Amino acid sequence: MSRRSAPFVAPSDIDSLIDDLDPKASKKQAKALLSTLQEDIASFRDEQFPPDILRQIRDMPIFEGNLVEVQTYQQRWQPLIDRAMSFYPAAYLPPDYLPLPASLEIPQFIYHVQRLHLTKTRAKESKSFGSVGALTDKCGYYTPQEIERMSAVFAQDDEARLVAHREFIDLRAYVFCRDNKGEMLEPERVRFYRTGLIVHALPGFKIVDSRQTPRKRRNDAYSNPIADNGVWKIYRKK
Repeated sequence: MSRRSAPFVAPSDIDSLIDDLDPKASKKQAKALLSTLQEDIASFRDEQFPPDILRQIRDMPIFEGNLVEVQTYQQRWQPLIDRAMSFYPAAYLPPDYLPLPASLEIPQFIYHVQRLHLTKTRAKESKSFGSVGALTDKCGYYTPQEIERMSAVFAQDDEARLVAHREFIDLRAYVFCRDNKGEMLEPERVRFYRTGLIVHALPGFKIVDSRQTPRKRRNDAYSNPIADNGVWKIYRKK
């Protein structure tokens, strides 16, 4: 199972800090508090990551330990995790158990892990645009001929959209855990490279490393880009 991240929610006590209850002021205050949290996380991460009490797995930002070691390391992070939860209150709660956003760069902690399967997958990032200007702001330089072709798409249909694709190699870990009865659960597919992954390893813990044989990406529905700057390929959205 793949996991997206929990949605952002402005903390409920922010309005009490704003005298006029101006929604724009509340939003600005929420962003300022989130920015401060991100700065504190970055500073703490410089001091505490990689962990000094856990063992690294291969050359990956993945670390394993027994129950006490992992709990001890998580306690160091817990004040920052609690602050992050005020912005993402749905994180780790049923029914979806969504994680905190990777952009926070808080390590992911997973317990009762029996096996890890490390994989590389050819994947693509996708963005959609309603104007050439918005596209070039995000995707960079294109030749005048390519700009002309993209502009023609909107000239023909003002409701048209352009889609930009950027290919990359996606590193993932399939994490196999056991429940309280000792039964193996369905694996979680975790993107870990930005945050780091901390696992409580059960006896007999195993690692399957398939990174040398990247899985093929599924066939793309798009072909023959109308623009390509070497990073982003541009297509008319179907």
